Amino acid sequence: MLKKPNDWDNVEGIEFGDYETLELGGHEVIIKNAYEYTNEKTGNTSLKIEVDITGNDKQAGFYQKQYDNNVSSDRKWPNSACKYISLKEDENCVALFKGFTTAVENSNFGYKWNFDEKTLIGKKLCGVFGLEEYTKQDGTVGAIVKLTQFRSLDKLKEVQIPKVKLLNGSYVDIDDYEEYKNENSTTVLTGDKMDKFIDDNLLD
Repeated sequence: MLKKPNDWDNVEGIEFGDYETLELGGHEVIIKNAYEYTNEKTGNTSLKIEVDITGNDKQAGFYQKQYDNNVSSDRKWPNSACKYISLKEDENCVALFKGFTTAVENSNFGYKWNFDEKTLIGKKLCGVFGLEEYTKQDGTVGAIVKLTQFRSLDKLKEVQIPKVKLLNGSYVDIDDYEEYKNENSTTVLTGDKMDKFIDDNLLD
C-alpha cells in the first residue's frame, strides 16, 4: 500500500494538462523580494530580485499561485521569476545594475534608488520573459519561460519576445525555434541536428 503524503487532504488536485503557461514577452511585474545573494560555489555576489505579475495583467498573480500550490517543506519563490543582477565592480556589470535601478525609478513616480535593496520591494516595472532551454532528468531537452530582463513600464507595449537561449549559450529568434520544433516534434534538439539548426539560424 502506498504511503499517504503529508497534507494530502488540504492540497487541491491538478489534472495533467492543467498547468498554465506564462505568455512570452513583456508583463507588468511587482518586486516581491530583493536581497544580496552569494553563490556558494563561486563566492560571487548579486542582487536577487523576485517578482510576480501585477493585478493589471491578465495573468495576475501567476507566480504567487505556483508558490502557494507548492507543498514542499523547503519551498522557494519560483526560479523562473527571479533575476540575479551582478554586483561585480567591472564597468559592464555596474552599467547593467544602474540600468535596472533606472528602470525602477522611471516606473515608480518619486522613487529614487538609495542602495537600500529593501526599498525595491513593492515597486513595479516591466519584466521581459523568454524561453530558455534546459536538460530534463531523462536527458532530453526542454524549454522553460524565464524572466530575462527588465524595462521601464513606459516601454511595456514596445517589448518584443526575446530570442531563445539554447543549451550551448547561443540565441535564436523565437520564430526560427518554433518552426524547427514543429517540424521535429519527436526529435530531441541535440547532436548533429541541433548543430545544423544553430549553424542555419545562429544570431549574434
